[in-house]
Amino acid sequence: MKLYKYAALACVGLTMTVAGCVDDLDVTPDDPQTKLELTTTDEWYGYLGSLYGALLYEGNISWPGYGDGDGVFMRCHWNAQELTADGAVIMNKWNDPGYHALFEQTWLDNNGWLYLCYAREADLARKASTFITELEKSGSLLTDAERTAFAAEARVLRAFAYYNMIDLFGRGPWVTEANPTGEIPPTYDRKQLFDATVADLTDALPSVPVAAEQTYGRVSREAGYMLLAKLYLNAEVYTGTAMYDRCAQACKQVLAGGFRLADEYKYLFCGSNDKYARNGGELLWVAPQQVGAMESWGGTTYLTAGAYCDVMPKAVLNQLGCDFTPWSGLKVRPELVNAFEPGDKRALFYSDGFTNSVANLDDYEHEGYVCIKYRYTNEDNYDNDPALGETVMSTGGMCDADYPVFRLADTYLMLAECEKRGVADCNGLKYFNDVHTRAGLPAVTSYSLSDVLHERQCELYWEGHRRSDLVRFGLFAGGSYNWSWKGGVAEGAPIPDFRNLCAIPYSYVSVVGQNPGY
Repeated sequence: MKLYKYAALACVGLTMTVAGCVDDLDVTPDDPQTKLELTTTDEWYGYLGSLYGALLYEGNISWPGYGDGDGVFMRCHWNAQELTADGAVIMNKWNDPGYHALFEQTWLDNNGWLYLCYAREADLARKASTFITELEKSGSLLTDAERTAFAAEARVLRAFAYYNMIDLFGRGPWVTEANPTGEIPPTYDRKQLFDATVADLTDALPSVPVAAEQTYGRVSREAGYMLLAKLYLNAEVYTGTAMYDRCAQACKQVLAGGFRLADEYKYLFCGSNDKYARNGGELLWVAPQQVGAMESWGGTTYLTAGAYCDVMPKAVLNQLGCDFTPWSGLKVRPELVNAFEPGDKRALFYSDGFTNSVANLDDYEHEGYVCIKYRYTNEDNYDNDPALGETVMSTGGMCDADYPVFRLADTYLMLAECEKRGVADCNGLKYFNDVHTRAGLPAVTSYSLSDVLHERQCELYWEGHRRSDLVRFGLFAGGSYNWSWKGGVAEGAPIPDFRNLCAIPYSYVSVVGQNPGY
């Protein structure tokens, strides 16, 4: 069982109102039943847990016409990273608003998914900042060491929110504990947000517990360095100045934690994958899910129930651990399927009865392979014979698999990329081959930058990184690489350069402005 302290206690923590717009920053609880004072140590742990819970729960952030689980941080950001790129598409059986604009790159400032992303980022930044301020009231309930570590963790979570804002939107309100409640924070452009986030994160990291001393599900110092590495990896996009040398340095700080790749790729995404988020495993940081304790229609439930198709044989669904009618929405674009070499064990798709095409989005019963990377099953029954017709578990649709925010394999491939971008002493060939050979493929004697992008595509698909990778390699906007439904055309078409950034949602424009082109 994946039990952890913060999940059990998060509901005890202070409940803050969500700012619907950045000029509404009063975070005083408006529910008279809400606790205004924390009186036990456990309640302070619960308050910290509420910050982590923001990654998996909706809270009261929503958008008209959107349903349960849509507002979850991991779900709306996954959509913004994966549906906008070349790996996933939504079939027309789901007629929900906003999806087509994402996977056709035609979004405007009224797209609900982008609003949910921006609101989540601003909300987490504000909640983390308020938490840091409130820590001063903990008195004897927390030790000095706990207060220092709690504040540092909150700063890492705030940096994570800003990393996503920098990557997707490029501008926003800079909120810290220095902003008095109710004061409109300053608006920073992309470079200002990057510089401020990197400085604050770098300063916080020495006070974050290392992974060997940290509680499962909470950010470790090494996970914080992974976040810093991701910022530096994309620094040329964000600021105009490449910082691959700093990216490599941050990756080496991650490696110092003594982590190791899992022997089997497929087990990293099943119901017992918390095993790999502990004791030096490959999952550097996860958003935990546990049926009955910390469950959500977002997160990996979205990537299992949402991806499985109701026309798949019952025996196959049983083997995947799915004992209910799946949602039949997400499908795999052919560009992703075609990227895999024969024998690559990472190609976790179900194809029987389906064609490798999504030209007809109305035909979900026949077109598009099904992604079965994420599963309800546990490692010990992952490979049960579908012919047995065995239902592995009864979950009511909720998935136990933790969402992998950061993985060690990504660290390895970042080092391989840094080497090809001119950074010495990255040991890039070794790390590239460590990832490549685990997939059951032969080792290579050399590799190129394009090989790195290809390896990232096969290794990290459906994990929320693809759009950023394509932008960094200059392949997202323009017409040098077109994929199915890019630009709203079945065979793909060029899109303008301004699409490398998303539109600022209209409810924020009066305060933070709008990106060019919208």
